[in-house]
Amino acid sequence: MPRALPPLHRLVLLVAGFVIIAAGLRAAASPVNLVLLSMLIAATVYPVPLTLMKRGWSKQTAVLVTLLGVVVGGIGLLLVLAASLRRLSDNMPVYQEAFTGLVTRVNGALAARGIEASGTLSPDPQRVIAAAAGLVRGALQALGYGLLTLILVTFLLLSFPLRTSGDAAAGSLDARLDDVTSSVRRFVGISGILGGAQAVGVLLVMLLVGTDAPAVWTVLTFLLAFVPFGGLIAAIPPTLLTLLEGGGVRAAVVFAAFVVVNLVSDNILKPKFMGSGLGLSPLVIILALMLWSLILGPMGALLAVPLTIALIKIAPILLEE
Repeated sequence: MPRALPPLHRLVLLVAGFVIIAAGLRAAASPVNLVLLSMLIAATVYPVPLTLMKRGWSKQTAVLVTLLGVVVGGIGLLLVLAASLRRLSDNMPVYQEAFTGLVTRVNGALAARGIEASGTLSPDPQRVIAAAAGLVRGALQALGYGLLTLILVTFLLLSFPLRTSGDAAAGSLDARLDDVTSSVRRFVGISGILGGAQAVGVLLVMLLVGTDAPAVWTVLTFLLAFVPFGGLIAAIPPTLLTLLEGGGVRAAVVFAAFVVVNLVSDNILKPKFMGSGLGLSPLVIILALMLWSLILGPMGALLAVPLTIALIKIAPILLEE
């Protein structure tokens, strides 16, 4: 019989294998991101058919109802986002005029105090709005991937074995893999529910103050709920847009709403529902964000925590005899 490799050798081989796989993932980041995002959405929806089955629904009916909700809701959301993004694109000249006036007023206020604004203190409105318009056009083009994502989510839900994590024999490989998937699913599920609550909260405030394209910022808020420290990042675009459209008071209301919902979610609700937490220190989370963003691009930040949880759970299995 061949002699088993020492643990250090297995660790070195595991790290070398990860580096090779990471290089391949970076080279194929676009399709990989599409598949991983579809898996993330499918894992978020996965508890729905299980819950329906526990209430007496047949497996086929539970899956079909879930799929119908995902497809109809997803297509409806894509249509709303497309309309909102087109509205943003059409209103870019209005935003540029408002931004030019804002920069002029700020420069005048600084000049009155003997401060001459230049460089980053006095940005070029045309360049800023042109960059924003480019992002909006890119988002519109990316909506085409949304339909493909819905198709992949549908097939993933059809392929997932609908069983609870306790069905596998204790100590078996299936049970340990179930622990990996349940840990990831727990993070995704709780983050998805809390992200949805945050999104609804800020949506109501944005509708109240009249922020343009609130659907876009609502979806952005939901997605960034999966990213550590992402809640405040989501507040920047709608706050700036509200500042241009409605003035400082309304912008302050929008920003305060984002701060409040994030404080409540991250400091009260998430620790309560997560229990002992993810087992990841803040340093590990930051390093994971940097690593997965380097490998997969911006989508890597969205997937960083679930991928890291999966790796940490799988590593001991791979290092065993």
